Amino acid sequence: MNSCSTVTASHFRGWLRAAVAFALVVSAGLPAMAQVSNNVDRSLLEAWRLTTGNTIRFCQYDASPTLEFDRALAEAAAQQLLVNAEFTVLGSDYGIGGEYAAEDLFVSLTNDCDVMVGMGLAANMYPVEFISPRPYAGFSYVLAVADANIEDLGDIEGGQRVGALVGSFGFGALGRYIATLPADQRPLALPYGDTELMVTRLLDGTIAGMVVYGPSLAQFQSEHPIEGEIFIRPLADQIGANVDIGGLLLARNGYLRTLLDEAIALMIEDGTVASLLAETGLDTIPAQPGGFQ
Repeated sequence: MNSCSTVTASHFRGWLRAAVAFALVVSAGLPAMAQVSNNVDRSLLEAWRLTTGNTIRFCQYDASPTLEFDRALAEAAAQQLLVNAEFTVLGSDYGIGGEYAAEDLFVSLTNDCDVMVGMGLAANMYPVEFISPRPYAGFSYVLAVADANIEDLGDIEGGQRVGALVGSFGFGALGRYIATLPADQRPLALPYGDTELMVTRLLDGTIAGMVVYGPSLAQFQSEHPIEGEIFIRPLADQIGANVDIGGLLLARNGYLRTLLDEAIALMIEDGTVASLLAETGLDTIPAQPGGFQ
């Protein structure tokens, strides 16, 4: 039996948004060498852990563009392990960043859940108190265009505009790519604050393309009818904007990490992950079962 509850983010502020979206803001990573547990206010921690029995408690971030897929994956993993899955959805009433972000994550994984799913994974991204199973999927930033003749960034001429969300990994990667080009061949990178405006400007010709996280674009298209056709082009070979997604646990849960590793490996091998990507509408964008590692 699965259950779902919603809690506020009083113990889980901004950095989770960035970590979920290493996807969206890889630059907001944490100092991996720090030991955050020494800095946690012990009064915030429960003095006891819930007796969950044969249940794995999963947490999710409610603004994650892979929310539905992450939940389906977690449910399938629990089924593989012959246990129940329980879900807590953490709210988004906080901003990006936060001085105590790592401490907040430690508190949430102590009090609310065993596994945080939908997290961006990379070497040395998290402090030593956190561990992760293998990635269960990988997603890419893509180039979205309205002109079918544009096959990649190289087809966008110098002086033309390319949009990307301000502060995102994609915006930074786009800037680095542009800097490698001769001055007369460089397109202009325009920062946008939201995807909807960027799509509007793509369709009205203000920008020739936009660099966007694939799941975010898929989510936008599923929630907003678009008048016009958008073509998705891969970017991996040009800006290397790939993101591995997986779960995060406290280091003391090493045995659970091993069990999840085994379950994820089986689901990659038997095609379950690919099927879940299709069922949740993420097969329309570049996606890699098991991630890119």
